[in-house]
Amino acid sequence: MDSVLINGHKYDFEPGETILEVARRNDIDIPTLCYLKGATPTGACRMCLVEVKDARGPMASCSTPAGAGMEIYTETQRIVDARKLIIELLLISGNHNCAIRGVNPEQWTDYQQVVEEYDKADDICVAYGECKLQALAYKYGVYETKLNRIPTPYSLDDEDQLIGRDFSRCILCGRCVQACNDIQVNNAISYGYRGNLAKIVVKGDQTLALSDCVHCGECIDVCPVGALFEKKNRFDSRMWAVEHVRTTCHFCGVGCQLDLYIKDGKIVRVRGIEDSQPNQGRLCFRGRFAYDFIHSDERLTKPLIRKNDSLVEASWDEALDLIVSKLNEAKEKHGSDSIGCVVSTKNTNEDLFQTKKFFNSVLDSDKITHFEPGGMIGIPYEDLAKAATIIVAGSDLTKVNPVAATFVKQAVKGGAKLFIIDCQQTKIATFAEKSLNDLAELDQELDGEAILLHAPGYDITAAEKMANLKIHSINKENNTLGAYCLDIVPQADFDVAKLKFLYLTGATIEKRDNLDFLVVQNLFADQATAMADVVLPAAVWVEYNGTYVSSDNRVNRVRKAVEPPGEAKPTWWIFRELARRMGHSWDSDDAQTIWEQEIIPQYPHFSKVNYDSLQGDGVLISQQPETALKATVKISTGIKRPNFHKILCEHCADIKDIVARKFPESG
Repeated sequence: MDSVLINGHKYDFEPGETILEVARRNDIDIPTLCYLKGATPTGACRMCLVEVKDARGPMASCSTPAGAGMEIYTETQRIVDARKLIIELLLISGNHNCAIRGVNPEQWTDYQQVVEEYDKADDICVAYGECKLQALAYKYGVYETKLNRIPTPYSLDDEDQLIGRDFSRCILCGRCVQACNDIQVNNAISYGYRGNLAKIVVKGDQTLALSDCVHCGECIDVCPVGALFEKKNRFDSRMWAVEHVRTTCHFCGVGCQLDLYIKDGKIVRVRGIEDSQPNQGRLCFRGRFAYDFIHSDERLTKPLIRKNDSLVEASWDEALDLIVSKLNEAKEKHGSDSIGCVVSTKNTNEDLFQTKKFFNSVLDSDKITHFEPGGMIGIPYEDLAKAATIIVAGSDLTKVNPVAATFVKQAVKGGAKLFIIDCQQTKIATFAEKSLNDLAELDQELDGEAILLHAPGYDITAAEKMANLKIHSINKENNTLGAYCLDIVPQADFDVAKLKFLYLTGATIEKRDNLDFLVVQNLFADQATAMADVVLPAAVWVEYNGTYVSSDNRVNRVRKAVEPPGEAKPTWWIFRELARRMGHSWDSDDAQTIWEQEIIPQYPHFSKVNYDSLQGDGVLISQQPETALKATVKISTGIKRPNFHKILCEHCADIKDIVARKFPESG
C-alpha cells in the first residue's frame, strides 16, 4: 500500500483518496468551507490549501489526489497567512454581524443598524455559534480588518413560506448547489452571474417560492454560514437554547435518522444526522418540515364517550371500563369472531405487539389487520451506487420514498441505466433511459447485475426467476415490516359487516354497518371519530419510546422527545390497561420491557437486539420474516385507508399552502 507524509508522519492511503480524505481519516484537521462529502470537490473556498514539497504552489487538499511519497504540510506560516486572508475577505463581504464582525468597535452600532434593517429583525445572525466562518475566524485570530466592507447587491429573499435566502451572508462556497444537484439530485439551484454580481440562483433567478425547489431542506443543512435558514425557527433554535434527541422518522419505510431540536417542550427544528444509516443525513420535505401537527391545537387530548348521541369528555377509567363492558358483551353474545381491529403500521413494534397480544390472548380473536402489502426486504442504499442497471416498477418513488429516490438519481448521474415500468408520469421517470411496458421485457435489457425496486404489492412474478436480478421493495409506511415481523398481516376475509365490535387505529369507515360498538383511537377528529362510541386520544412517535423496522430490515429506536398533549396515551399503554381490566396481569410498564422481555423471546429474528444495541444506526437483522410478495390484499368494503402523510402535513399550519400547491397528493 502506498503512503504519504503529513506533517512528518507516515500514513497509508487507498487509490483515489484525496489529501483531505487521508488527513481526516487520521484525525488531522484541515479546515474547509466548500467541501461536501459525497459531492465532487470544487476547491472553491481555498481554505483547505496545503503545501506539498516540490509543488509550484499551495494545493487544494479536497481536490488533490494523494500520491505515493508526497510530503504534505498543513499548517506552515505561508498556509496560515493564506487562510487568514481568505477569512478576512469573506468577512468583509456582506453582513457578518457576529463577534467576528470585520468592523472597528466604534463603527459597530451603525453597522448593526444596517444589518438589522436588511435582516428585517433585531436579532444577531441566525448561524451565530454554529457558523463555520465564525469558528475559523476565532481559530486563526481574525477579528478586525482594515479592508472596507463590500455590501451585497441583492435583497433578502423571504417570500417562501419555509426557507429564507440571505445573500448578504452567502460566501459562494457552492455547498448548497452540490447538495441540491449531487446529493438530492433535484437540480433546482445553480450559480448565476459573475464577479461582484455572482449569486446562487434558482430557476430563472426567481424567488424560491416560484422555483423548482422541492423543499427537501438539504441546502439549509449544508450551508456553513447563515445564508440559508428556516423561517419558522429563524431565531428559535440557537445551539445554547435547545436539547437534541435522536429518533427515527415516522413517515415512509426508509427509516431516516433525525436530530430533533427541542426548546420549551416543543420541536423547533429537525435535521438529518450526518453519516447516519440508512439516509446518510438526507431528509425529505415531510421528514424535515412536517412536524408541527404534533403541537396542533386540533389534537385530541381527552377520551370521549357517546352520551345522548353526542361525544362528551370522559376520564380514562370511564372510557376503558365502557370498552371492556362492550367487549365482554360482544364476546358473550356473538363470540370472539365478532370482534376486530384495524391497526396502523405507523405504530411502534411495542404498540403492535400489545394490540395483537390483547386480541389474540385476551379476546381469543384473530381479526386484526392492516392495509399495507408486504414485499422483498429493502436495499442497502449504498448498493445502488454500484448498480449498472436499476429498474423502478409501479412506484412513484420521488413522492412516496423521496430519500430512496435520491440514491437512485445519484446512481443514474454516476452512469447507471434506469428503466421504469408502470410509473411513466412520475418525476423519477425523467431520469430514465427507457420506459418498459411490463417486467417480461427486462430480459432484453439486462446486461450484468441489476436491481429492481418495486412498490409493495406490485406483481413481480415475471421477474422472480431472472438471473442476476436483485429484487427489493420500500414500504410506504414507516413500520410495515415491523408488523410483518410480528405476524400481523392484511386479512382478505376481514369483513366489517360481520363484526359487532370494531377498534380502529389506522383506518376510517364510511358507515357503521352491523356494528354495535365502535372505538376509534386517533390524533384528530375525522369521519370515523364522528361515528364512534368511544374516542381515545393517541400519543405520537416523539411522545414515547419504541422501535420500528425499516424497509432495509433495520431495527431503529424511537425516542421520547416531548410530552403528549393533555391525556393522550401510547397504544401499548391503552391495551395494557384494557387487559388488566379483563383480569390479565400485564406487568410491562414501559416499551423497553415489552421489547426485551416479551418480543425478543417470541421472535427469533430480533434475538440480541436490545435497546442498548440500538443507540446509533440501529441493527440490521439477519433473519428475514416471510412477507407477501404478490398483489395488495383488498380490505373489505366500508374501510378506507387514510392518506396519513397528507393528513399530518395538512395539520401543520406553516406548510399547508406548500402542500396544496406543490404536493397535492402528498403521501
